[in-house]
Amino acid sequence: MSKHQNGFSLLEMVIAMLIITMGVSTAVPSYIRSMRQGEVDRYTQQLEAGFFGLRAKLGRQKTSCTLRFENAGLNNFMAPKDLVEMSNNPERLECCNSEIRSAGETSGCAYGPEIGALLAESANNPEEKNSIERNRSFRLMEEEQTTESKAVALAVNSATYELTPPGTSTMSNDLIFLIRSANSSDDRLRTRCLQISGTGTVFSGSWREATSSCS
Repeated sequence: MSKHQNGFSLLEMVIAMLIITMGVSTAVPSYIRSMRQGEVDRYTQQLEAGFFGLRAKLGRQKTSCTLRFENAGLNNFMAPKDLVEMSNNPERLECCNSEIRSAGETSGCAYGPEIGALLAESANNPEEKNSIERNRSFRLMEEEQTTESKAVALAVNSATYELTPPGTSTMSNDLIFLIRSANSSDDRLRTRCLQISGTGTVFSGSWREATSSCS
């Protein structure tokens, strides 16, 4: 009687490994691309939410502000910390109102992230002071140096943008942000855009390079 052995031949194992390798080589780039596009999309949402939050504060506190961006240009991409985040660069957002003047600033203006601390100086107790600092400061991004902010690059079309209560602008041109991945040159990744009109209307979409439009 002949012996019958179960198992795979060398050829079968080679074919199986080839199939697995082909599957992995297809799936991994797709996964990485999806992950990086997700980072871009989430940061776009964070930037949009930050602008809505800033606009709401301006309306409540009757404050006007000027946003300043260094090296503006839609072809000049840089890290968010070098463009919109204000922890180390509070001068990117300067705000003015009568309350700031009464707090001791003769010009009536102060840098947005520092306004809360300025207005809290006359608070009666630590709890009240902390509340004022938290709620009366102005910044474009509520959270800075997030995971997404370290994975994207931004560009903006204008060096300055003025905001008046309740978050509208006297500027005739729209403010446009472009957001793309900082980790890949894959041309299949979409560049997202955030377009803010003088009336305060905010539109987000995909940037069309051919027509230089956000759609």
